[in-house]
Amino acid sequence: MTSVTIRNITLGEGVPKICVPLSETDCGNLLREASSLDSQPVDMVEWRADWYGDIQKPGCLKTVLPRLRKAIGEIPLLFTFRTLKEGGNLNVSTSFYVSLLEEAICSGWIDAVDIELFSDAGVAKRLTDLSHKRQVKVILSNHDFISTPCQEELIKRLHSMEALGADIAKLAVMPEKAEDVLTLLSATLQAGKSLSCPVVTMSMKGTGLISRLSGEIFGSCLTFGSTGKASAPGQIYVGELKEILDIIHKNQLPS
Repeated sequence: MTSVTIRNITLGEGVPKICVPLSETDCGNLLREASSLDSQPVDMVEWRADWYGDIQKPGCLKTVLPRLRKAIGEIPLLFTFRTLKEGGNLNVSTSFYVSLLEEAICSGWIDAVDIELFSDAGVAKRLTDLSHKRQVKVILSNHDFISTPCQEELIKRLHSMEALGADIAKLAVMPEKAEDVLTLLSATLQAGKSLSCPVVTMSMKGTGLISRLSGEIFGSCLTFGSTGKASAPGQIYVGELKEILDIIHKNQLPS
């Protein structure tokens, strides 16, 4: 597995990096939350644009992205519009999804973009190719808010992401029982040995919390924490997350 550098962080080596999603619905609150992150242990910021109230209005990205970039300084910015079918907030057409991501990719203000693996035929590849032309890193993702597929299927999806050109492959699944968390962790460990790109995985809810903490052991390079409202089940406060990651890291070092 190779590492990937995004602005001032490297994913795929050492302690998993911490990403904080911003899901505020208006510009004032979005920028206030973003400006407060300089006092938090945050490695990456994700703008969850599907929660933003004016996201479907023309010119929205041209207004918000430069201001958001200024508010977070040199912290890498990940742009995400999560579709309703994968746990997002809005039900939009494929054409809107594609146009919005293309605009974000070409804006010059973002460092990475989340592209859903199971977009309509050809969409993921088209957006991935455009991202690479624009020097934007690609997180190809899949989110299952209903269940945890079998280990073989999880690994297959991660390999599909790699084949499409993902810089980082991401999976999030919903556990129905504790054994599902073990399935996700085992798939992560195996994918880390067989994929060339870094992997991000998580099992959601409280049941899957251990998967957000143990990335250094099992091979997940990024974890998501909150400073306020969580954007997915199982996220915990970034301060607590950082403490636990550091404890695990210190105990991985040779004595």
